[in-house]
Amino acid sequence: MIKNYIFDLDGTIVNSSAEVLICFKRAFERANYEIDESRLTHNVIGPPLKQILQLIAPDLTDENKLNEIIGHFRDIYDNNENDVSIMYSGMYSYLQYLKDSGYKIFMATFKPMIPTMRIVRMLDIERFFDDIYTIDKFGSRITKEEMIKDILDIWELNPEETVMIGDAPTDMTAAKANSVKAVGVLWGYGADKRPLEYEADMVVENVEELKECLK
Repeated sequence: MIKNYIFDLDGTIVNSSAEVLICFKRAFERANYEIDESRLTHNVIGPPLKQILQLIAPDLTDENKLNEIIGHFRDIYDNNENDVSIMYSGMYSYLQYLKDSGYKIFMATFKPMIPTMRIVRMLDIERFFDDIYTIDKFGSRITKEEMIKDILDIWELNPEETVMIGDAPTDMTAAKANSVKAVGVLWGYGADKRPLEYEADMVVENVEELKECLK
């Protein structure tokens, strides 16, 4: 029986693609670096920030320029007061159900702490989570595998009673490395779902199906 739930954020709980792409476009403009805007699609979202920029601008090899764009993006995104991110259909009520049922709920995201907390507070979901792990939670970068391991250790959770829910293959491999059940959601980012389906223990197409499969 599953008693502990670990959620990814982007592409799983929240669709922030429109907001993120707007901020990427502004960051490149601020850095005076011209890009092919056809590359600004939701399919690039999910990996760590530097990897996303390399997908958007594969010819960008100047490390100083890359770091400049990263700085601009963080400044724009962290301080945006008009975020257009939305929750996926049914997710708010599902988190409320899990909380009311007494389950432990966690977040493990590659997003940094500042924009993560801005979004969860904007959407009024901070109260659902027992703990939130971001890529910079401890000052230096941590992997999804390390996030899950720390959650299991600190909260003394049984891996057999724990599930990782995410939209990326890295979510699934991190779960399996910790002997945690891996459930992939098909509504997240990326056009090719085959890598996710290959790594996951199971995949679901909507929140109702997620709720049913983890009863």
